[in-house]
Amino acid sequence: MLIEDGQAQVVEAFADSTGWIRERLWVETSIDSDGDGRPDRIHVSVVRPATPEGVRLPVIYETSPYYAGTASVAEIMWDVEHELYTDPPPRGPQPFVEHRGDRGGISNSHVSTWVPRGFAVVHSEAPGTGMSEGCPTMGGINESLAPKAVIQWLTGEARGFTSPDGDEEVVAEWSAGRVGMTGTSFNGTLPLAAATTAVEGLEAIIPIAPNTSYWHYYRSYGLVRSPGGYLGEDIDSLYDFVFSGPEDRRDYCNTVVREGELLANLDRVTGNWSDFWASRDYALQLDS
Repeated sequence: MLIEDGQAQVVEAFADSTGWIRERLWVETSIDSDGDGRPDRIHVSVVRPATPEGVRLPVIYETSPYYAGTASVAEIMWDVEHELYTDPPPRGPQPFVEHRGDRGGISNSHVSTWVPRGFAVVHSEAPGTGMSEGCPTMGGINESLAPKAVIQWLTGEARGFTSPDGDEEVVAEWSAGRVGMTGTSFNGTLPLAAATTAVEGLEAIIPIAPNTSYWHYYRSYGLVRSPGGYLGEDIDSLYDFVFSGPEDRRDYCNTVVREGELLANLDRVTGNWSDFWASRDYALQLDS
């Protein structure tokens, strides 16, 4: 790696993308959030420069629920035209985000900037999106444990596999075990989620416009609010917007997470603070 004036410079030997190594894998987490009886595995892609044996690379890591596509915004919103402190009209049938299956890689963000400078760039799909197992939970513990597991794979503390259900392992022998996370919006929120776990190897996060608290994002001192101009959006709407994961777990996730956890606790009548919202407040978790 070449550093000048405190900044990494392009290394001539790494500049040609035809020499980069591209691989993908599934990292095993410590939680089963989709009820199939085994730990969720998270879909991960790696792009790195080819290096001599023994050379270890630092990592730029971004994770997102958006890589595999999203639902139509118009179909997921609540009807806000009703009297205050009354139950809102129920949302209609929710959109089905088509599972896109094998797309090859995950994302090219950051690759052209950092791989020529001697970094590995890692992407992962958030739980319940794309080819990652699990359920989206919108701030649930699995969304913290998933990036934690990826970082632990990069430090040699978690296992990666060549497939979502196989036992052929992949080891990150090329990794220096020093990881920086970044991203914008939801992609900036997930570095905060990872940081709440105090996982070893996460050296820095650069979250851009993150959601630090789902309650502050969707509520304001007892009022139900709509973030960013998306009138009628709520935490269950976001779940439906991103749920692009394997179709065989959709019914379980919808019943247990969307209906049993999100809808059962979001409380659009009062907008009050509760244990449900406290568990999704990263600012509180980072303070502790």
